[in-house]
Amino acid sequence: MREIRTRSLPVLKDRRTVIASADRVLITALTHLFEGIGPLVGAATSEQDALNCLTANDVQLLVCTDLLESGSGPALVAAAKAQHPQLRCLMLIQRPLLSTIDAAIASGCEGLCSRERLGDGGVLSVLQAMDSDGIHMDPTITGVCQHSRRRPSRGMASPLSDVLSLREEDVLRGLCRGLSNQEIADQLHLAIDTIKHAVTSLLRKLEARDRTQAVLIAFQHNLVDPPAPIPRWHHRSDR
Repeated sequence: MREIRTRSLPVLKDRRTVIASADRVLITALTHLFEGIGPLVGAATSEQDALNCLTANDVQLLVCTDLLESGSGPALVAAAKAQHPQLRCLMLIQRPLLSTIDAAIASGCEGLCSRERLGDGGVLSVLQAMDSDGIHMDPTITGVCQHSRRRPSRGMASPLSDVLSLREEDVLRGLCRGLSNQEIADQLHLAIDTIKHAVTSLLRKLEARDRTQAVLIAFQHNLVDPPAPIPRWHHRSDR
């Protein structure tokens, strides 16, 4: 935990944050994560209370779950974005359903992370990727999406080579695995600027507004190979 907290410093320092979740144990865990690192200005368990907290404070980051005591995470993010366009939002997904993930993306979240990855540094990894790449889903979330899109749509399928260059194919596959630009650059032994240029190019070719939509297009149109077995979601009772 100490190593994770040390790595979090550049990500959370001076970033005023609000937490919203129906899971009070999770709120406590996140509070400990922020303690002494970044200014946590409020926590709420309902959509309205979270919006009130955002309005009363100059907040740069909202960390919420899809489940709230009243309202929902996607509805909260959509309303918060409408009121505070510069707000960055990370959602912890508690229900590993494609409909939940789609709703979170549609609401404008810049980051999606599975609830179970809180303890292993997954939240901070997504926050760091959001800082460098703009928007990011962790590998578990992309695995759920990919698994749910496995059935090919014959009318929509299109050979990847007809749309993208070989380099763009490799970069898109990296995005579909939930990798950050830096991780893709490291794996392909390319400069980070080369990866950023490839991402910009493939977004244009796929007519995607951002990297998350590009991943969804790749899954929906069968542009990537079938995925590895879906990551397991273990039920874990709160301690």
